[in-house]
Amino acid sequence: MAKVNVIKMFPVVAFCAALLAGCATTARTADIISYDSSSLSNVTRVTDNHFRKDSVRVSPDGSKILYCEANVTNVDASVSFDQFSVMLLRDASLSSKTPVVTDPSFGPVWYDDNAGFIYVVYEGGSSKLVKSNITGGGKTYVTRNSIGDNDSRPSIKGRDILCETGINGVRHLVRLKDDGSEVTILGEGNSPSWHPTENKFVFIKDGSVCEMNLENNQMTQIYSAATDKNRNIIESCSQPSYSRDGKYILFAKGANTFITATTKTSNLLQTMFTKSRVETQRQHLFLMNENGTGLTQLTSGNVDVFSPSWGVGNEIFFIANVQNATEIWKAQLSMIN
Repeated sequence: MAKVNVIKMFPVVAFCAALLAGCATTARTADIISYDSSSLSNVTRVTDNHFRKDSVRVSPDGSKILYCEANVTNVDASVSFDQFSVMLLRDASLSSKTPVVTDPSFGPVWYDDNAGFIYVVYEGGSSKLVKSNITGGGKTYVTRNSIGDNDSRPSIKGRDILCETGINGVRHLVRLKDDGSEVTILGEGNSPSWHPTENKFVFIKDGSVCEMNLENNQMTQIYSAATDKNRNIIESCSQPSYSRDGKYILFAKGANTFITATTKTSNLLQTMFTKSRVETQRQHLFLMNENGTGLTQLTSGNVDVFSPSWGVGNEIFFIANVQNATEIWKAQLSMIN
């Protein structure tokens, strides 16, 4: 099994001049997406404009991408949801984009017709669910008023919407129709995503991946996030989704990564370079069977990889902050047919 590194950035060493007092600076380690070729292949970048991106969603036919973009290029800058707006790639393999929502907006998801979509718009200090279409535009409110505090992360199947909202400071799962009717609070959790054929969905609760069967309202924890208080590590999973055949679940999770840091110490007499291994935590992609078995880490390295989305077949799309740029990437899952 071959280990592959994609896109390297030359180390940057901060220069510090000092007279008699020493000055220590740390070099930035090369930004690399690492992966095992037995799990992933054909890893390539789709976009290249350096703007901050989030919430990638591939159309049901795999030909187009909706995503969110903010006019911010610094990967370390804090960006709020209301700085994003919805963009469209009419060809999922090309970087040419079309703004489809100019208002502050987030979390687009496709209808099955490959044209209609639902997103979250921020108006008057609150968030609301809205329907639109990439062919005719327009704006039809699903909810005229927020269900709770910061409605977000919708998922659509037929006319049924799942989303999350805040109630008394806690994120809750909500089900409703796409005309805003039949609103039902399902319990605590976030990031819900429908199963393609069955009446159930996957979501996150307390950092773990869970599933709720709406036939009997039974909740099952599929992947339990690890906690190591002695090492101050608390895993947190995000953005789970089923494959289009329902056999697999793709999600992002904080993963421990060891990087090599170079420290430079200088004075009038000498300059010394010291290398050390530093443990940090990055978000990376994971894949598991629908029942939680066969967990496989797909990406690694000193980068953050997040917002995974299924394409058609065994293709996946995601966002990674490589070379100081937060861009959309795509890859083939080598491990599944």
